[in-house]
Amino acid sequence: MKKQLCLASVILLFCASCTWFSAEKRPEAPATGVKSPGSEAAKPAGKPATPAPAAADVKPVKPAIETPAAAIDANADPLAFLPDVVAKIGDEKISRNNIREEFKPILVMMKENGQLAGITQDVWKSEVKERLNDIIASKLLMKLAAADGYKPDPVKAEEEFKNVTAQIPPEQLNETLSKQGMTPAMIKEKIGIGLAIQKWIDEKMAADIKVSDADAEKYYRENQERFKKPEGVHAFHILVKPDEIEAEAAAKMSPEEKTKAESDAKAAAKKKIEDVLAKLKQGEDFAKLAAENSACPSKEKGGDLGTFEKGKMTEEFEKAAFALKPGELSGVVETEYGYHIIKVTEIIKPDYIPFDEVKGFLLEGMKNQKVSEMIQGRIEEEKKKQKVEIFIN
Repeated sequence: MKKQLCLASVILLFCASCTWFSAEKRPEAPATGVKSPGSEAAKPAGKPATPAPAAADVKPVKPAIETPAAAIDANADPLAFLPDVVAKIGDEKISRNNIREEFKPILVMMKENGQLAGITQDVWKSEVKERLNDIIASKLLMKLAAADGYKPDPVKAEEEFKNVTAQIPPEQLNETLSKQGMTPAMIKEKIGIGLAIQKWIDEKMAADIKVSDADAEKYYRENQERFKKPEGVHAFHILVKPDEIEAEAAAKMSPEEKTKAESDAKAAAKKKIEDVLAKLKQGEDFAKLAAENSACPSKEKGGDLGTFEKGKMTEEFEKAAFALKPGELSGVVETEYGYHIIKVTEIIKPDYIPFDEVKGFLLEGMKNQKVSEMIQGRIEEEKKKQKVEIFIN
């Protein structure tokens, strides 16, 4: 269901990121994919996608979408299981309607995209419980922040609202909010609460937490495998793609004619790449030929793909690249993207990232982890003090 929730608007995503769990932010990991301390236990919070290399032959990744069994009907009320009072924080009640308001934007967008069918009631219960815990945590932390003099600032909330919605035309924003049963005032209120809590965390919770270089180095030594760089290569390539048949022309062809046209296009592309290879063997400049002939954006850099590890490219491309020695040219390599000539300039042997290169990353990650643990501890303490009760089975 997490995949469906990503349909939520940029506004809702921002509101979620402003709540207490934003203290669990982790610094950007080094390029080798090193995990930050405690990242396995961290709550996902909308991590941005990693930019793909500027290569036409990057291996595509297909999302794994689960289809639960015993799914509820698409027209049924997925939140019908909610009791009148969903939870209590002391004498304060969180009602069924409160939860419906929280989920209305998501339900509207999922219904529009035909995604309500296929999700079981158990999944909905799990999602509601998770969001309910976030709501309770936010309320408890706002009380703690307010006790220290931190309150929502309407001016800052207004500024942040404008920043978040700057790229959305006003009419489109109003239409989207109206459809989701929300108003700008509701969004600003959430933003204000989130900013107040975050400021309190930064100034009252995180300010006195220190992590020493020695702590970071100890973690580094005890978790060496996290900082291992796998074998890689620095490669250049030239890509020639078969010409695509225009849709209008393809529509007028018989299956046999279309097959022949595709075959002719492949033959022409292969002939072109073979001619390029012949020129390279005669000593012509690789970068110049890449700029003139390659169909990959890397042609702007002379065909430079940079350094990549195993598992980053298509199987045929990777096999050929890792079989080369520095300075060697491949033959013609065929992939689903077309025909390639590959040149490897450097072999990157497996090694460990030096501590100095990851020290800053570790210091920030370890501090964030300590802040997160402290906040979670305060939340659990407050739950007991405030007598928090949840009434969803």
